[in-house]
Amino acid sequence: MVNNNKYKKLPISAIITGCNEGYLLGNCLKSISFCEDITYVDLESKDNSKQVAEKLGVKIIEHERVPMVEIIHEELYHKTKYDWILIIDPDEQVSPVLQNEIIEHFNNGIPDNIGAVLVPCIYYYKNHPLKGTRWGGVHSRMLLFHKDKCRMTGIVHAGRTVLPPYEPYWIPYNGENVDHHYWMINFSQLREKHLRYLEKEGESRNFMGFIASRKGIAKRPLKAFYSCFIKSKGYKDGFYGLLLSFFWAWYDTCAEIRLYKYQQHK
Repeated sequence: MVNNNKYKKLPISAIITGCNEGYLLGNCLKSISFCEDITYVDLESKDNSKQVAEKLGVKIIEHERVPMVEIIHEELYHKTKYDWILIIDPDEQVSPVLQNEIIEHFNNGIPDNIGAVLVPCIYYYKNHPLKGTRWGGVHSRMLLFHKDKCRMTGIVHAGRTVLPPYEPYWIPYNGENVDHHYWMINFSQLREKHLRYLEKEGESRNFMGFIASRKGIAKRPLKAFYSCFIKSKGYKDGFYGLLLSFFWAWYDTCAEIRLYKYQQHK
């Protein structure tokens, strides 16, 4: 855990948005206790999420349910107390080593040309750390950003970007400094979340510069499965890797269809 006797809390505003994730929320909030200002946005939870947040003494905002948390982030980021903002989901936990590393960086002073801090992140499926598939291995995740040096888009998978001439800073992975992302606990959750994402995929992929075609859509299922299971070594995760690779082939194809329709009606 963070040594709070050694360090003062950092001038960082944290935003965490959740719905019915009380069983994860406590550990997540404790892992960002180094932040001076923490706000939990509750999206009409029916479980004990608000009670968990109240017990840990963080600010609570009750908000109507929205399909994407990026909408919440875009709505709130300019209202935060501090310029540096940490955005995290209830299913994430910042490891003690990463906590202390972030504290050290802030105590030493973040250079003026840095607009965001990216940290190592590992995804879990049913508490299994993924070795392969497009979600496996160690990813870079934008955990912190400066609100005047980044742009919030409200777009799924492209929620914030660093504005020029500012640059992101990557904290290198050392084996223990990880944002643990307990991504999906079962297939039902996987399906439900991605069905919501699909509603916005056309706009998102168009924003990121992708172009869809009928020929490309026809090739997409096999291409996506090969990329996820073979190229990204999904086979290392056994049955989970096979399941996720088939799922990605389905989702990626549906997303391309959404992109094609979006671009046809622009």
